[in-house]
Amino acid sequence: MAATTGSGQYDRPAQFAFVGRTRELQAVLEALRRPSAVVLLEGEAGVGKSRLLEEAWDQIKDSGVAVLRGWCHPLREPLPFGPVIDALRQARPPTGDETPPFGAASAWLAPHVPELAAWLPTPDPGPAEPGRPQLTHAIHDVLSALGPLVLAVEDVHWADDSTRDLLLLLARNTPPNLRLLLTYRRQDLPEDGNVLGTAYRRPVGVGGIDLSLSPLDESEVTELAAAVLGPTAAANLGRQLYERSGGLPLAAEEDLRVLADHLGDSDSGVSVALLEQVSVPRAFQEVFDSRVHMLPRPSVAMVQAAAVLAVPVGEELLIRLAGVEHERAEAALEAALRSNVLQEVGNDRYAFRHTLARRAVYTRILGPRRMRLHREAIEVLSALAPPPLVQIAYHARRLGDPVKWIPRAKAAADQAIAVGDDGIASDLLQQLLSEAALPDDTRTWAALVLSGIATRRTGPAATIAMLRRIVAEVGLPTAVRGEIRLNLSRALSNADDPDWPGQTELAVRELEQERPDQAAVALAALSMGELLDRTRAHDLADMDRAVELADQADDPLVRANVTASRITLMGTIGNQALQDQLLEQLPRDSKDLDLLRQRCRAVHNAGQSAFFRCRDDRAAVLYSEAEVLAEHLDYQLVINWCAVHRLHLECVRGPWNGLTNKIDTAIHDAVESTSRTHLFRLRAHMDTVFGRWANARHTLKTCQADDTTADFLWGSTALARLDLLEGDPAGVWRNAQPALKALRHKNVWVWACDLIPSVVEAALTIGRREEAEELVDETAAGIAGFDAPGMEADVLLCRGMLDTDTDKAVALMSHAQLRYAAIPRPYTAAQTTERIGRTLLETKPAEAVRQLQAALDTFMDLGAITDAARCQRALRDIGQQCPVPRGRRSHGTDLSPREQQVAELLAAGATNKSIAQALSLSVRTAEHHVARVLKKLDTSREGMVGPPGRDLT
Repeated sequence: MAATTGSGQYDRPAQFAFVGRTRELQAVLEALRRPSAVVLLEGEAGVGKSRLLEEAWDQIKDSGVAVLRGWCHPLREPLPFGPVIDALRQARPPTGDETPPFGAASAWLAPHVPELAAWLPTPDPGPAEPGRPQLTHAIHDVLSALGPLVLAVEDVHWADDSTRDLLLLLARNTPPNLRLLLTYRRQDLPEDGNVLGTAYRRPVGVGGIDLSLSPLDESEVTELAAAVLGPTAAANLGRQLYERSGGLPLAAEEDLRVLADHLGDSDSGVSVALLEQVSVPRAFQEVFDSRVHMLPRPSVAMVQAAAVLAVPVGEELLIRLAGVEHERAEAALEAALRSNVLQEVGNDRYAFRHTLARRAVYTRILGPRRMRLHREAIEVLSALAPPPLVQIAYHARRLGDPVKWIPRAKAAADQAIAVGDDGIASDLLQQLLSEAALPDDTRTWAALVLSGIATRRTGPAATIAMLRRIVAEVGLPTAVRGEIRLNLSRALSNADDPDWPGQTELAVRELEQERPDQAAVALAALSMGELLDRTRAHDLADMDRAVELADQADDPLVRANVTASRITLMGTIGNQALQDQLLEQLPRDSKDLDLLRQRCRAVHNAGQSAFFRCRDDRAAVLYSEAEVLAEHLDYQLVINWCAVHRLHLECVRGPWNGLTNKIDTAIHDAVESTSRTHLFRLRAHMDTVFGRWANARHTLKTCQADDTTADFLWGSTALARLDLLEGDPAGVWRNAQPALKALRHKNVWVWACDLIPSVVEAALTIGRREEAEELVDETAAGIAGFDAPGMEADVLLCRGMLDTDTDKAVALMSHAQLRYAAIPRPYTAAQTTERIGRTLLETKPAEAVRQLQAALDTFMDLGAITDAARCQRALRDIGQQCPVPRGRRSHGTDLSPREQQVAELLAAGATNKSIAQALSLSVRTAEHHVARVLKKLDTSREGMVGPPGRDLT
């Protein structure tokens, strides 16, 4: 029977995901599988008891077990057993001609359950109104006759005595095929604390479970938010949502309603400040009002004081603000704790369970008293040593007087900036900038500081929107506008907004006359070598000008900023010697957090450029230093990027078992688009080596447009590799031309690792040898004099591919193989080993076998199944693959290792032809494998297709 929604249930829109309750749901379902069971489900208001049951009913609705639901209410009509009677009115007798086996006693129920009257027997002459014993007997009889069913009675803490007695009887003398499920709030039970009025133990033969629902943890609240707001906004707001809700789904969902509405109306992102608009749900407000109403007057005063203070505080502070006499204060506070209105959150620290509970009390405080409490809170808090400036500013703002609030908010922001708390400082600065009465000098100061904070925070959509509005204001001095615009451009760059170079160029023009130091910073940001539309010569010239301006400024922070950008440029062009010298100029230890941020940025960027030049060990060391510094500085952007780079190192080093799952998790958790694009490309790489080529191509083509050198070249290299694997050398040559054009324009050949060998192989295949030779010579000239171990190995490999003398070709490729192995890039080294083996097949077959077997062993260790299959095919073709002996182990209905590989590719949507290509099989052999897999799994090809495959293990 379909579940119904009774009064007192909280509506939940479809977008709210069911999170964090999988274990509890399975426990309830397992208990309900018993023919007779008693399930007791406890949890505070809003913790998700009803939602858990909704999920359970959805899963058992087709099992033949009916669900009858009743609710207890604080205001009860004088009807014995009302909740159970209400539930029985949802019942329907079994269908068919057979008369339901209702006993004679059930007749007493007919007047109360007219829906069953036609099937119930006629009552014997007796009292006009049955007494409780007759109704109890009748209910037991009807529940026994209705067959397999669940009787769910919710909010049993409000049950009247007769209903509680009936439920106790049903729990002790459970009818056959009845599953009794009761929900309740422990803090609202009668004083004896027993849900059924007396101690209860399940009788022999009756199953069930006692389950207590706890609030969600922070990760689960973030997951709930991600289903509504998306992963980026959820990651930014997850901590605040959790702290406000205390993990209660109901409270978090109310916040999410407001945020979701705003997200639909605006493209400027969502902010936790919007949550001040959230009203307390009516049902929750009524529950809390009833608890507070039952408290003695001194307790109410202390609860209201706690609501105004808004943070956990000690007993003495509550006493002073509430004006309660000391001799009565202890009893008053204990009453608030016993009623679960307040809770102890630490040694002599008391607060509400969550923000929604505090607001339920706060909104009921009448205006005059509320204003008086805020004024007195300012006096009480100002007397503390040191005074909590943020709290004082909060109370001043609540008074609605800008004259009193602005200086206090500025003082609090200054303090937050001094200790490096960007989150609090940003919130206060945005509040100040929203104040129409803010003086011009304070507005300028706040805008400048906020723009600086925006450059080092992830997901700064709301801040970017505000900075755009600020730079558009007509009253700002030109130099101030330029400085704010420069910080806006940094925030745009971190958010992967293509408008950032244009904003930076405008900033340079606005800063050049009055703030040459900041103009130097802007020029250096433009000239780090990342932008495709600038040449290396242009970058070097502008960087030299930036260094000149920075030296004139005599500002250590400006010099550090320009030096950090210059370090990035030196890494891009491959001048490691100068990069190392510049890194030594940036302090490792400093009390100036801004100086340390520049060191952190520079070290991270140096690590990234080292990796793209195949200095992997150097990159790993630099990432480690950057991570340590970023953790110290709470530089979240660098922390996030270092985690992404470590996955990239795993991709090139292997082994790959479990790596795809790590990448998928990182994609889910990524909070900004550039790192997510990077992770998607890593995912495409793993799909390529596992033979899921269609998935890889789709991912690469749907990644956002590339506007940086490294990303553009990486994407082009990945697509070239796919084209080669799928037998389209002409496509490789054609599609690689934009990348080659960009390399010639930027003159940064040191970053072309892996691309040039693919292009040369394609060119040789389609008869473009002369062009391939010219390309290799051009590449060799482009890297001459620069640090580029990866490209040096690539050039050796390409010259070996081009040499028609087998011995010379093998010598060149062997040299390249040793270079790859030393980096270490074992996958690329193994591919080169395989190429050497294939080159030797005609002249030195024994050595060819040795090389192919060595490559095969490495591919197997890494988990590169398509490469391993290709080597196995080559060995089979020359008769070196040993036949499988007779009497080999039969896999029966289980999948063999080969069939498991085929199943993975089928699940990724691969065709028979692509499976054959990926596993180096004939199409006919692939068809046989596919047929066996589908038969063993008892499914169709359509039934196999699902989300991208997981790692092969």
